[in-house]
Amino acid sequence: MFSGISINEFRDKFKTEQDCLQYILDKKLAGGYSCLRCQGDQYGKGREWHYLRCKQCGYDASATAGTLFHKCKLGLLKAFEMAFRVSVRKKGLSSCELSKEFSCQQRSAWLWKAKIQEAMKSSGKHALLGEVEVDEFLVGGFSAGEPGRTNGSKDLVVLAIEKVTDKKGKTTIGRAYCRVIDDASADSLKKIFDEHIAPQALVKTDGWRGYLPLGKDWAITQEKSNKGAGFPMLHIHIMNIKGWLRGV
Repeated sequence: MFSGISINEFRDKFKTEQDCLQYILDKKLAGGYSCLRCQGDQYGKGREWHYLRCKQCGYDASATAGTLFHKCKLGLLKAFEMAFRVSVRKKGLSSCELSKEFSCQQRSAWLWKAKIQEAMKSSGKHALLGEVEVDEFLVGGFSAGEPGRTNGSKDLVVLAIEKVTDKKGKTTIGRAYCRVIDDASADSLKKIFDEHIAPQALVKTDGWRGYLPLGKDWAITQEKSNKGAGFPMLHIHIMNIKGWLRGV
C-alpha cells in the first residue's frame, strides 16, 4: 500500500536544487548504471559532482539526462514541488492554479503538468485482485430523452476499481483502470476484464445483462442498480473522474 508524505515533509527533504539532483542521481543508480549512448555499465566522475562519465564511450551526462526534469526551464526545485503537488492531489490541480501558486506562466504550467501526467501513466501490467467493482457511465451525464446506456454524442466509459484494506483496517481504493468503450455489450466490456482484471478476482457489478456472459471466466456478483448506493467507493471515483475530465 502506497504511503505518501505531507507537503512539510517534502519541503524538509528538498530544500535546494542540490537535494533534487542527489535524489535523481540516487534513483538512477539504484538499479545500476547504464550509459544513455552506448549502454555501458561502468562510469567515472564527470565534469561536475552530479555528472556521470561513461568509461566505455566517454559520454558525460548530468543526473537529469534522460529524465522528466532534463532542461526544465522552471527551475529544478520549483519543478519538483509542482510534480509532487500534481501527483498527490486526488481531484486534480488545474494549470491556472499551478501558475498562480508557483508564479509562472499558465502555458508553462500546462506543459509541465502534461509531462507529469504522461510520466505517471500506468504500465497497465498489474491486474486487479481481490474485491473489484465495475460499472459503466457516460462522461458528461445522460442524454435527455434517451435510454440509460445510449451514448448519444457522449463517450461511454467502463471503470474497474480494486478495493484494498490499509494498515488501519479501513477499506479504500487500490488500483483502478478506465477505458472508453463503443457500447455496453459483453464483447466491449470483456476488453477491460481481459486486460486488467485477474481471473481469481471477486467482481461486483450492477444487474446489466452485458456482464452475464463474462461469468463463465470471472466470479461476478450482480446487484440491482440503486444509483450508486451499493457501490459507494465506485460511485465517488466516477464523480472524481467526471470532474477531472471537465477540468481538462
